[in-house]
Amino acid sequence: MTPSRRLVGLFGAAGFAAAAVGGIGFGLLARSRAGLLALADDPEWQELERTLPAEAHAVTAPDGTVLHAEVSGNPDGPTLVFAHGYALGLRAWHYQRRDLGREFRIVAYDQRGHGASERAAHGDYSIGTLGRDLRAVLDALAPGERVVAAGHSLGGMSLLAYAAAHPDEVRERLAGAVLLDTTGSDVVVGGLVTTGVAALSVLPRGIVAQGRRWRGGGEDPSGTPAIAPTDLSTLIVRTLGFGPDPKPAHVAFVEQLTVNLANSVKAELGPTLTASDLRGAPARLRVPALVLVGEHDKLTPPAAAARLVRALPDARLVRLPGAGHNAMIEAHDAVTAHLRSFAHGAFHQARRRARGPRSRPGHRPRDLRGA
Repeated sequence: MTPSRRLVGLFGAAGFAAAAVGGIGFGLLARSRAGLLALADDPEWQELERTLPAEAHAVTAPDGTVLHAEVSGNPDGPTLVFAHGYALGLRAWHYQRRDLGREFRIVAYDQRGHGASERAAHGDYSIGTLGRDLRAVLDALAPGERVVAAGHSLGGMSLLAYAAAHPDEVRERLAGAVLLDTTGSDVVVGGLVTTGVAALSVLPRGIVAQGRRWRGGGEDPSGTPAIAPTDLSTLIVRTLGFGPDPKPAHVAFVEQLTVNLANSVKAELGPTLTASDLRGAPARLRVPALVLVGEHDKLTPPAAAARLVRALPDARLVRLPGAGHNAMIEAHDAVTAHLRSFAHGAFHQARRRARGPRSRPGHRPRDLRGA
């Protein structure tokens, strides 16, 4: 790693730490506020808090770390595999798991250190290790079949890391790939420096807004609404993770997932996000790919998505109007519709490939589970 990359990576990690530490303290205080208590009556919040029926599985990664995974949906359908982003969990795919289960078999897992998965057995949260985790999930829960894998943010990077390490098996294991609000170029240049900048700059803005509220002011000169003194973590999550007009339940849900992640894991993952170099990975993902990005994504912005599409052998780009970085929640209907359409097409193409030149006497194509 060059000195400049290391410096920027450390700066980005500092931004993550500022957001994490501030978010923990203020987030815990915020739980008693009347505004959050009102979420209990919000149907959107109630839906996100609902436990989806699923079968739990323990998947052991190559280094011994035990990952929590859940299998749901149609057991006879083709398989979709979901990898979530930084400081979230498999619950972040709630809407997609709920709405796609009739047609597809759904496999979702918690990244190491997240949700119900163990922390890294040897403290390794590198992007290469996250790619190996994904491969372990494929081996354990989708052996001998092609799947469509979808990765959000860090999950998308994990998918690219898997492809970079195992280019020869990609076409054997994947019918297609969905990359949502992620990047495959230089992560620092691609937008994650914005994380550090935004996480740090939001602190003084929040303090100014709080001061105006305490003095009776309604908005600061930039038009940012005044916030309550315990709203810092909500402000950070809303600013970094969403478009200009998110639903309160969506912001609170992501805040809850973020607050629940141990600070030590946040700190370990900071350098992974800001300093991993995956510039050569997209060229090795030689399957149909769909790149989705929120038009207001501040962390992996549309420009980074466009670079990713140019680097992929077979990909198309879709911008999601009004959405930010957590588009699978904020624009869940659109993400689900695009994912459904793409998956059906990818499985159809994979079936045609399996019946083409590869269909020869003695050859047994990989199972597509009814695709």
